[in-house]
Amino acid sequence: MTPQEAVVAPGGPQRTVRTTLQWAALILLLVLGVVELLGGSGGLVGSSQAAPGPARTTVEDLARRIGCTADITTDAADIRQGMCTSGGDEIWIATFPTTSARDAWTDEAKDYGGKYLVGDGWVVVLSDATADMLHGLLGGVMMNGVDHSGSHAHSGN
Repeated sequence: MTPQEAVVAPGGPQRTVRTTLQWAALILLLVLGVVELLGGSGGLVGSSQAAPGPARTTVEDLARRIGCTADITTDAADIRQGMCTSGGDEIWIATFPTTSARDAWTDEAKDYGGKYLVGDGWVVVLSDATADMLHGLLGGVMMNGVDHSGSHAHSGN
């Protein structure tokens, strides 16, 4: 083989080294991708502990937003509640560790009537005087309990 044929001819030791390095880099990237998929943050085989979620609103936070200071009346694993007074109205505030705990409490409370302002992990019991003001301050969803007044609307028969 002449020197000109060596330049034109495919292959050679340089091409073999380059191809080997390219394959090695591709395999390394593939392995790193699999490791990240399986064990990385949020990976398929990562730790069983869930990442901490956003901090829940506390009774004290809600009271502060309302403009009062809460006296804590219950501090249990499934509910934390307090009372405060604003503008002469007593306001009951409760927070829950999970949405399902809040929903279970709210489902039971509706049977007793009243109005409730329900937010992410919390409930505030409303009076007619505080309903609009607290909804404007705190957001959430207004819910009505069962009406026990005895007055029912009837269609004319």
